[in-house]
Amino acid sequence: MTRSSTYLTKHLLLILAAGLALSCGGDDGGPTVDSQLLGIYRITSYQGSTVGCEQPSELDPAPAFVLLYSFLPNDDPDEPLLGGLFCGTVESCRQAAQAASEPRIGYSFIEGNDSAGWRGWAIAGAGAANDRCGADVQAHVLTSADMDDISIETKTFATVFDGVEPMPGSTELVCRNIDAINALRDDPPCTEILVLDATLEAGI
Repeated sequence: MTRSSTYLTKHLLLILAAGLALSCGGDDGGPTVDSQLLGIYRITSYQGSTVGCEQPSELDPAPAFVLLYSFLPNDDPDEPLLGGLFCGTVESCRQAAQAASEPRIGYSFIEGNDSAGWRGWAIAGAGAANDRCGADVQAHVLTSADMDDISIETKTFATVFDGVEPMPGSTELVCRNIDAINALRDDPPCTEILVLDATLEAGI
């Protein structure tokens, strides 16, 4: 099985493809989202597969912690989002939370809430495929049953969709991220999966 560090770098991407405003504000003036899940979680189960989504198996070694925190996205710094990233110690998690920067490898959840779950998407390998577009779309889902335990599932789907006509003077088909995400409605094949469970270790 692929080592976790390689798996994360290759398979968890953070190209934000669509944004929805989340609640913001706070007494300290920092970025916040409307969630009680912010905190540092110790990973208790870490499974994945790069050959389909039916039978994930344990990945070893697993990251120690996953941090849920508020960050300001680079492309829209006025609207904080709920992010997740991996860290090796409680202190390094807290430092990352205080920096409130967009995670390079991890998760970005751009819609949802604590009770219904949080969702986010990322795009990998988008480009023209003959006269259409193709992209691998990662769908992240964060759920929590009791606020102390969380699960994060990432499935990667191989999508094919119509592109936008080239700009004047260009022959290159325009493949938009939002169209790749909308193509998930067509039930494309699931090619990879990563699932983790974690329990609350400390606040931030």
